[in-house]
Amino acid sequence: MNTQKILYINGGILNRGGIESFMMNYYLHFDCSKLQIDFVVHGNTEGYYDNIIKERGSKIYYIPVKSQDYKGNIRALNEIFSTKNYKIVHSHMDAMSYIPLRLAKNANIPYRIAHSHNTNHLTNNPAKILLNEYARFAVRNTATHFFACSEAAGKWLFGDTIFKKRGKIIYNAIDIEKFLFNADLRNKIRKELNIDGKFVIGHVGRFDYQKNHSFLIDIFANVNKINKNTVLVLIGEGFLKKDIENKVNNLSLSNNVIFLGSRPDVNRLLNAFDVFLFPSKYEGLGLCLIEAQANSLPSLVANTITHEVFINNLLFKPIINPQIWVKDTLNAKRENNPNIYNEITENGYNIEIEAKQLQNFYLDLLS
Repeated sequence: MNTQKILYINGGILNRGGIESFMMNYYLHFDCSKLQIDFVVHGNTEGYYDNIIKERGSKIYYIPVKSQDYKGNIRALNEIFSTKNYKIVHSHMDAMSYIPLRLAKNANIPYRIAHSHNTNHLTNNPAKILLNEYARFAVRNTATHFFACSEAAGKWLFGDTIFKKRGKIIYNAIDIEKFLFNADLRNKIRKELNIDGKFVIGHVGRFDYQKNHSFLIDIFANVNKINKNTVLVLIGEGFLKKDIENKVNNLSLSNNVIFLGSRPDVNRLLNAFDVFLFPSKYEGLGLCLIEAQANSLPSLVANTITHEVFINNLLFKPIINPQIWVKDTLNAKRENNPNIYNEITENGYNIEIEAKQLQNFYLDLLS
């Protein structure tokens, strides 16, 4: 069988974000003798995953960012679509998939997949929201297939009718074994981070409006007033990181909050936490919540997030008052769940199984 080529389109560079982790989880479990997944990224900077992708024989096309060079962006996409012989274009840009999929349609690419990874626009800028709202409706006429990480994400981007009739959920599946709780790793990492003997609260997420770090710091400030032996560990980067660092300093919490930056070993670090807080304003699903549940880590989650993410060990809370989170945060207790591997598999989040199903879907389209 000849290797079939598919093009993935990402809205930024290939760093360790949720959408990028989703793509890589599947990509690394595809049979590369049957499928070659190539990537379009927006920007000229190499990302964390670039070398891994190139070592597997895939191509990465670096194109201009729309906001900096719109004409150059369109020109680059048109050249790829017209000369590189792709039959499937799979875009992971939520509403803004409209632009590449419209160009792919004009280039007569037969299969155009729009993938919803969210339940709201990734901006609070009114002008950008207006543009994204137009794109959210326009993408429905440019895609041939409608994917989403959850039913909530699918209905938000494509509407109830389209998603009910033509939508497909592609689960945010993980390598479960990597995330199972490990007591030896817990002890080792807590010593490495100098948090042995502390009550450790953890969070994973980029520093932006969606992830609601300011509210998270408010929760922690209230927790720390009651128990001074608490530590908050934050994993991630982002444009609001400096603002959050300033807030932590202003609240005199610098000795109790650890900023670890972007880390490739989240699966290891989860073992060190006692509880996981996730007060996002919205999420398509929340990949790190699947990972936390695989780790048997008790988690408090914003009730703005679809309950489809629930497997075991999640407690949903409103994000109207940080005080509401304090008692349950302090009362959280780790209890290893020996059945979690099977529970995650039964709910559709085992990457070994889900990657084969998606691979077969692509191959069936191309046969």
